[in-house]
Amino acid sequence: MSDDLNFDMQAAWLRRFKADAERNLTAFALRLKEAMPELVTVHESRGFFSGGRTTGVSVELGENRYSLELERGRLIAKIAMVVRGIVLNTKTIDPAEWFAKLAGETKKATEHARALSQSLSQFMVS
Repeated sequence: MSDDLNFDMQAAWLRRFKADAERNLTAFALRLKEAMPELVTVHESRGFFSGGRTTGVSVELGENRYSLELERGRLIAKIAMVVRGIVLNTKTIDPAEWFAKLAGETKKATEHARALSQSLSQFMVS
């Protein structure tokens, strides 16, 4: 049941992005930035007469950098392995797979933070 839900969620995101890629990328990037401000970078291009346009977003999780870019109305998803600020390799993957991997990594990070918080709380009470 969980796998079906994940597939349906990924499919819904992709349909949503295809309908209006630029606006949805902007909304997605801002939501990520709001949730994880220290881990997320929103990429923008500035026009001379117009304000900025969101062109991509990247998320730093552990040794991976998840990047989602919009090129000519098409989503380009990449995962880079970064060690000490140096990119060792970068893979371009299907956006659906990118969303699934990012969701999995954020879930792991959340569980780790929750366990650490519980451990610290128990220590403080003892």
